[in-house]
Amino acid sequence: MKRQLFALLIGFAMAAPACAAEATATETAHLTQLLRGLLLANLPDPVTKTYKGWGHQKETLSGLKWHRDGLRLRAEPQRSFRNDGHWQAARIEAINPEHTLLLGINQLQYPTPGTATFNAYVGLDVRLTYEQQLWKAGARLYGGETRAKCKAAILLHCEVTNRLERRPGATLPDAVFRVRVTQAELFYSGLVCEHTLGMGGDAARLLGEAIHKFLTEVKPSVERDLLAKANAAIVKAADTREVRIEFDKLLQGQTPSVTRTKK
Repeated sequence: MKRQLFALLIGFAMAAPACAAEATATETAHLTQLLRGLLLANLPDPVTKTYKGWGHQKETLSGLKWHRDGLRLRAEPQRSFRNDGHWQAARIEAINPEHTLLLGINQLQYPTPGTATFNAYVGLDVRLTYEQQLWKAGARLYGGETRAKCKAAILLHCEVTNRLERRPGATLPDAVFRVRVTQAELFYSGLVCEHTLGMGGDAARLLGEAIHKFLTEVKPSVERDLLAKANAAIVKAADTREVRIEFDKLLQGQTPSVTRTKK
């Protein structure tokens, strides 16, 4: 899978014409099939976790320490940090990804020589576990967890680049390739709250609104996390961020060596 993926992506980048052009339907279909396999093989569990206010503490009066001053007693306030505020956490897990993971590739283009770009739309059924706790000066006033499910989708803007680099003593230049995700946009729909122990009716509706508000507020951080994980999956597939092919060995009758360098 790794070799097939990078052979295809390298072919896209090297085949880039002098002017911008779109890839053929066959190229797009091949890339879609390989990327879906890559995603399934490297899909993290959970997909992501995010927190807001979790672990927040506040310095509060915890007691008094008494000191004897002659015949008088003097009180010295003692302060300590205690749990405080509204803690929220969300865990997102894939639901049966082998059947629900959908991938669409479009706008596969060669904007400049040595560069191929494309958009990847990834859709997946997910389960959201939402937990919240209310703390006041170390006392927990409320703690509860609910589960919801929805259809999530992410738009990934991807780029494949290649360049030629001269190596001292080499007759032919090396080809260096890099694949990366440049932008991520998260969407979701059909958010449905599953049963929460002890809640129903208006309480369940309000909880659903709280989950929706939480997701809206943390959406940028979730996007950044998914962007980082998308890049990490590509890096893992290539074992590195860059692949260098030494064509100079062709002159020696050898197969060009492939080395991997971090950047």
